[in-house]
Amino acid sequence: MEQTAPFVVHTAADSYMRDLRDPTIVPVLSVDDNRLAALASLMGAPTGRKDPDVSGTLVVAPAGSTATAVGRALADRVDGSFMALPTGGLGRMLDARLEVTQVVFIALHDEIDLDVVTDSLQAVNAYRHDGRHATIGFLIGPDLSELSWLLAKGLSCHLRKAPERSRLTVIPWLRQPAAASRIPAASDDADAAQEWVIGDRATRAVLEPMLFERHTGLVSFASAGREHALILNDTVICGDHAGHRGPSDHDAGTPSCAFSDRCFRDGVRARDVIKAVHVHADIVFANSCMAWRPGTGLVAAEYQLAGAFQYGIPAAYIGAIHQMLPNLAINELVGTATAAGTDAGRTCAAINDHLRATGRELPYFALLGLPWVTAGAGSEPSTTDAEPTAGVHDGVRDLKPQLLRLGRTVRALREFEPTGFMPPDGIVAMEAEVLELSRTLKKKALGAEPAEKVLGPLRRLDGLIAEAELSAVADFHEFGKMSHSALNEMWEGILDTSVRPIDEACPYCTGRLAELVGRHPVYEQVGRRMLICNVCGPIADSPLDPVIREVLIECPSVWKRPGTVTVDVLMTPAASVSQEIVAAGAIHTSGAANYGVAFPDAQRFAIMPGPPTRMRVNATLSTEAFAHHEHFVRFVAVAGGRVHYASRPVAVSPTA
Repeated sequence: MEQTAPFVVHTAADSYMRDLRDPTIVPVLSVDDNRLAALASLMGAPTGRKDPDVSGTLVVAPAGSTATAVGRALADRVDGSFMALPTGGLGRMLDARLEVTQVVFIALHDEIDLDVVTDSLQAVNAYRHDGRHATIGFLIGPDLSELSWLLAKGLSCHLRKAPERSRLTVIPWLRQPAAASRIPAASDDADAAQEWVIGDRATRAVLEPMLFERHTGLVSFASAGREHALILNDTVICGDHAGHRGPSDHDAGTPSCAFSDRCFRDGVRARDVIKAVHVHADIVFANSCMAWRPGTGLVAAEYQLAGAFQYGIPAAYIGAIHQMLPNLAINELVGTATAAGTDAGRTCAAINDHLRATGRELPYFALLGLPWVTAGAGSEPSTTDAEPTAGVHDGVRDLKPQLLRLGRTVRALREFEPTGFMPPDGIVAMEAEVLELSRTLKKKALGAEPAEKVLGPLRRLDGLIAEAELSAVADFHEFGKMSHSALNEMWEGILDTSVRPIDEACPYCTGRLAELVGRHPVYEQVGRRMLICNVCGPIADSPLDPVIREVLIECPSVWKRPGTVTVDVLMTPAASVSQEIVAAGAIHTSGAANYGVAFPDAQRFAIMPGPPTRMRVNATLSTEAFAHHEHFVRFVAVAGGRVHYASRPVAVSPTA
């Protein structure tokens, strides 16, 4: 045995299986020195990487598989369970489980076909849509040695050094000048968070050093392709099989490069291709036609693109098994999930969930690798004053979800005035862009890529909404700093109201709460809901269909003067929030401008599905701050065109 920490190289299967059960080491079986050295060079003192969550692991292998012993050893290692695939497939096994499940499907190439993969993906989807959680990763290779290599990469991925670049996204077909202007140019800064290579820059000369010379967390492609290659402007990314396995006759399962040094693309020779094996990344995502067809395809398994990446450094590979139109929205989803530290299994499941929801493509993206693998350091820093994201997926054919979201936001902004708020700026201009969009869509202007006449008004509408929301919050902010009036005083004199006690406690004093609901007497869809505490007063004020379900203001109950006080606002998104929403918000105390308390201006922040979002500001108190003893800390936000408000009292005392 040869040891290269944390790896132990075995030449015998029995000793390999024994060490595979030991979670303190990472064994490999008959792997050549060069590959092992390349992988070992990534090991080091990880920054921000966490031990993977392996709970609920179910290892599955086809009945009688050569990989059965590996599967059993892996299950023992992670304290999971092992089962041979029964008649009826994975669905039958999952039906008997109630807990969170991470499925590892292990097999050799000739033991699995496309039907088994699609059936397994469908079984996992059915399990998830029953309200339970499941992910799946496939460990597939030509022999036990390559299975051990894939396993070793997955089991050691959390021990890798932080990558020099978090993400690299490659999109050769994104050529429109307006669309391209929204994508940041590639940076030479080694610490750049992410880089994009689009349009005419997607060439071998640009990409080869970027892919080979720097360690990247996630490399994400959206390109045309074949089972054995991703197509760029002047070359392809593939396994470079020229002359490696050239058979005596032109077998249907063999690409043209196996017979000569010529690629299937005219004018491209073996020396011109980018070799997938040298791509230096943790995870590779291929948003491309037939990027992985395990066990079944136009080319034999050993020539497929997935295998080419599997032979190299990437610990996980995600690709589609079907023909498709690459959609930039999917790459953005994967990039966002990766930046948040989401593992490859959950990311792949999210892609398929998204595709089912949109009904645009088959939900058959599959993961090659362990489902708990993560890329990079786990997450990127976020700031509360970050600029809004693009929001418009330039180059995406199906814009319907984006259009509907913008439409709902414009309608909510129009409801400012009947509620009693000042109308936001830009409503007339927004309606003009909506009208232009409607006319263009009626003429069926969308093709494989959106026409510029669609993207133009869509971008402008998105920008107008962002400006209107920030401007509205700034107005509420200024009003609140000058006045002691609460937001509800603006609408209670207009809406028909009813109040009732509810069985909930105030988060600030634990007193009982009452709910006041107001509805417009003419526009029935216009309404507000407020929670009132007998001690603290109105603590929450939101629309009937909020984007932010709950707001909690975290700060000391007694503020000292002079000095600085930190105020945190914790915002829990509504269950209806399924994608990132960029909102505007501000924090102040009532009448702050008249009582020597200074607050930052309104700012933008992102609300993500699931966990709460935090916004933080520092309030500066002068020596004379707060002539009155009690004031109210108030938070106002406009998200999705809807006004959200929260309040809590604080006391003030001089510094001793």
